[in-house]
Amino acid sequence: MNFVPTTCDMKRLLTYTLLLTSILGFTATAGADDRWATLRAINWVENPTNHARMGRFGELGPYQFRTGTWKMHTKRPFNQATQRAAADEVAVKHYEWLKRTLSQAGVDPNAFNIAMAWNCGVDNVLKGRVPAVSYDYATRVTNLVQTFKEREPATVAAAPGQVARPPVLSLESPVVNFALAQGVAPQFDLVVPPPSEDPVVYTDREPMIVAETGHRFTFTTAATLTPRFSL
Repeated sequence: MNFVPTTCDMKRLLTYTLLLTSILGFTATAGADDRWATLRAINWVENPTNHARMGRFGELGPYQFRTGTWKMHTKRPFNQATQRAAADEVAVKHYEWLKRTLSQAGVDPNAFNIAMAWNCGVDNVLKGRVPAVSYDYATRVTNLVQTFKEREPATVAAAPGQVARPPVLSLESPVVNFALAQGVAPQFDLVVPPPSEDPVVYTDREPMIVAETGHRFTFTTAATLTPRFSL
């Protein structure tokens, strides 16, 4: 007996598909947001000024990579760790590697555990041999992650079947918030800068007055003039 789906069955299947897609999309977005916040916090704790000096243990770049960690994820020269694009690329790969390693071992790959593994090594975290300095490091990173998330703008509402995403912030186009009194319509004035004037230079010398004169011509000849007399 062949099963012929009805219109109701097709609508129900479509609804389930959209719901599953939304859940998976939200999970991927949340994961990317957590990674961004964690890496940003690690950068702030490791090297907030993004200086290019090498640390006493050979650390380099915004995330203070060591040579061994750098070579795990890239074939780029280690001196490129000071370049932001290359450093971000390796940071994402190292974050995902730590997250995957912790998950496979049954450890929650949250920001705290990833930060501890970043600081003292994932093996020490799995063995429970985390020094106090790494615990303090992870606490600072987690506090920064929480601060970043609290400062994020409200999520923009999306159409049905779509995943709501937060607006992308950029220093090139900053977001300006206005606090308006109730019942008062906002007013905006366009301010046009005044036209530029010719610059005036002041000195302590009196201006030199030049009198205008007409053209003068001088005629010079070497010929001998002979006087003539008429009676």
